[in-house]
Amino acid sequence: MRYQSIRFLSLAVLSALSLPAIAQGIVLNNEDLRTDLNWLNQQGVIQISTSTWPLSGDEIQRALSNANIDNQVQQQVLDSVQAALSAENTTAKASLYAESDPQNVPQHFADEQKSQYQAAVEFNAGGAQWDARLRINAEKDPIIDNGHDVNVEGSYLAGKLWNQWLIAGQIPTYWGPGHDGSLIRGDASRPVYGFTMQRAEQKAFETKWLSWIGPWQYQVFAGRLDDYEAVPNTNLLGMRLTAQPLPYLELGASRTFQIDGQGQPDSLKAYWNAFIGKDNACDDNGCTGEGNASNQIAGFDARLNLQQWFKVPLSLYGQFVGEDEAGLLPSKKMYLAGIDYSSQFKNMPFQIYTEWADTRTNGEVQGISYNHHIYTDGYYQHGFPLGHAMGGDGQMYSLGGDIRFDHMNRLKGRVLLAKVNQSGLEINQAFPQKDEVKALDLTWTHYIRPNTPLKLSGWVSDSDVYGDDSGVSLGVEIPLDRSLFY
Repeated sequence: MRYQSIRFLSLAVLSALSLPAIAQGIVLNNEDLRTDLNWLNQQGVIQISTSTWPLSGDEIQRALSNANIDNQVQQQVLDSVQAALSAENTTAKASLYAESDPQNVPQHFADEQKSQYQAAVEFNAGGAQWDARLRINAEKDPIIDNGHDVNVEGSYLAGKLWNQWLIAGQIPTYWGPGHDGSLIRGDASRPVYGFTMQRAEQKAFETKWLSWIGPWQYQVFAGRLDDYEAVPNTNLLGMRLTAQPLPYLELGASRTFQIDGQGQPDSLKAYWNAFIGKDNACDDNGCTGEGNASNQIAGFDARLNLQQWFKVPLSLYGQFVGEDEAGLLPSKKMYLAGIDYSSQFKNMPFQIYTEWADTRTNGEVQGISYNHHIYTDGYYQHGFPLGHAMGGDGQMYSLGGDIRFDHMNRLKGRVLLAKVNQSGLEINQAFPQKDEVKALDLTWTHYIRPNTPLKLSGWVSDSDVYGDDSGVSLGVEIPLDRSLFY
């Protein structure tokens, strides 16, 4: 087995090196990039939706090509975006990561480190109509244990036809405007194997009857959960739609459901009933069968940019999702709300935000959120939430920000208070006990070169269960010149 693995890796490396030069296609979850795009949004420089990940490189380039630059700082941030895109598409690169101690803190957006030690090599290739990434990760001391020391998380193959991207692979998904979590599809778990489809450019309809919807995007996903012991071979399906009917307003609607798997109905009727929302049919035999074949979560989100109204680079955003249904709307609801502000200080661009999330059921601890009577492992994979990073029956308050000192250095951080797993459900392996966590974490990024980031992070936390904790981590990405391999 060991020699077979080595042979596979060698073939993968040689194949990737033989691929042609790349073109921008799919952009995976990237916190610094999202911060910069949001900053430009709030400054009125560009108009782009950043609530649905992965993003399309076509859409980012469309937004940048229509940028309205008023000052040097705005140009600096735009240049930072272009540098990030260039680094994302480096033909070959290696990355190393190590941390002194696993964090007992809810993960934030684009936190891709799922083990204490990780080494990875990545290859990118593509053209105008296709995009591919092969990423091979070697891990030690996993935080999320998937039973493997080597994986290909972050790898995909994508093709574009008529402004539609079809993506196959194991890539993270994130739906919503929140900085520190999404109530319905976050990236705190390992990525789910599957297929994703979305628009390349979020252009508005040309017909006058539909043009009022403004720029819009959809994303549909179908995949299979890994190591879901309660119902093996459970499928996860999801769909999201966003629209910007006004330049300063974005609206989103999302829906996911777990369905199929060992012992569960897999008929076309079962899928159709789930799709139309017929999912609460019970009889003398209980709440099972084709009329109750899935575990569904649905909800809405919105972001309002006040720049156009008051010339203030500030946005209000919110999200609510729920389980079950009453009157065609979710009845057992969870909530998220926040404010973020993007400006500059002495020619240094910065963003600050504050955010609140509540994954209890209508504000009460009931053991319902991210739980189900059939899919008893809940809305989790490997015990880690597919929704908000803290899992069900929690509350979190956070204050964070990001400042770019110059083109080579930036600092980001947050303070938070999280009351996690208040129902004490064992299905939440991210936080298996009722706990209250207070934490501060900081990350300094130094760009050795524009495409070579060195990240040094440190944190301190206090937990009612585990007591005081602190630690540091170090990560670096290194581009690999093709000439090294010849």
